[in-house]
Amino acid sequence: MRFAIKKTVFTVLTILIAYNVYTQTAPSHLKYFGFAHIDCGLDDPNDAQATTNYISEIDSFSNIAHMCVEDYADTIISRVNLMNNHCVKVSLAVSNIFLFLADTNGPSGSNYNLYSDYLTRWNTFKNTNAAVLNDSQIISFYVCDEPTWNGVAFGELDAICSLIKADFPNIPISFVEAYTEVNNVQVPTTADWIGFDRYGVYDVSVDSAYLSELAVIKSKRSAPSQKIILIFDAQWYSGFWPAGWQPDTMEHVVQHYYDLAAADTNIVAMAGFTWPGIAPGWLGARSLPQNVINKTIQIGNMIKANYSPCNMTGIDNNENSEEIAVVYPNPTRGAFTITTKEKGCSVVIFNLLGEQLYSSRINSGKSEINLSNQPGGIYFITLKTEQRTINKKLIINR
Repeated sequence: MRFAIKKTVFTVLTILIAYNVYTQTAPSHLKYFGFAHIDCGLDDPNDAQATTNYISEIDSFSNIAHMCVEDYADTIISRVNLMNNHCVKVSLAVSNIFLFLADTNGPSGSNYNLYSDYLTRWNTFKNTNAAVLNDSQIISFYVCDEPTWNGVAFGELDAICSLIKADFPNIPISFVEAYTEVNNVQVPTTADWIGFDRYGVYDVSVDSAYLSELAVIKSKRSAPSQKIILIFDAQWYSGFWPAGWQPDTMEHVVQHYYDLAAADTNIVAMAGFTWPGIAPGWLGARSLPQNVINKTIQIGNMIKANYSPCNMTGIDNNENSEEIAVVYPNPTRGAFTITTKEKGCSVVIFNLLGEQLYSSRINSGKSEINLSNQPGGIYFITLKTEQRTINKKLIINR
């Protein structure tokens, strides 16, 4: 199908963006970037591939990804480890453990209630998957999608958040509300990241209705440490936009979301809805034109430069990556050395667009590399062995 996207599209691109792209970095408050439905059982109907896990398509420019729990008896250990092996942490959607569809009396037409045995269900899931439920592998527990709109009472939402926070105090708890309910939402004090979703806005950085809703959701925070997840529009379908808007317009839409996120220190993450398409003709980010994909990769890598899970978490078998591999001098004017304790280690270097610039093996524990022909900016070094993947950030100054 013409919308099918291969992994190579995201790693081998033509340089079409001006020099200053390479020197841009995201502000330090903006640490996380990823997409919805990366591992949620959704097979994109807009291509010919039978795929429900898209981690290999987004790992080079994302550091978080959405994974869904379908039932409290699920074993997710291998799924979480797979994402971690791609240097991506999991935003774990756990609502199915706690909530069931009771009737149609919610504002959305769906009304969800708390299971009477939710504590038993949670303990079963928690014990089954204890090996991966830690802050080195899970970026957040996504407790509920649009809770007020879907009829979840505040007492139920608060009970879920409080239970999870008591068991995992170091893992953020997150949820996203529908824009129609921002005036009505209540935020538990045990929640950490909140957001809202509103789609079909060309420039959220200046749109008065969108900015008003953002101000309201900020005002609903119940603890000073709570941060905002900016849900950005990463989809397109024919009835979504005013007449004449085409899918390539999404390049500008995504850029405007980034402009807003970069300017607002309350925003900690950008999460795109959605990576795979959700209906025929309803395109996810993976099926949008190449100019949109290029922009998405650029922004993702700018944000990922602030936080690489393989550098900053226990994904590398709980060892300090600085003890395993060292890059020096860093920053550099182009020439640098990598030393590593790993044997038979491969090294690959990418620029901010995800283009592969260099590839070799380090057999002697040391490799001298010269990128003096590349412009100044941020680059990513990936070191791989059979046991681990380590990411490093390299800065070239001119």
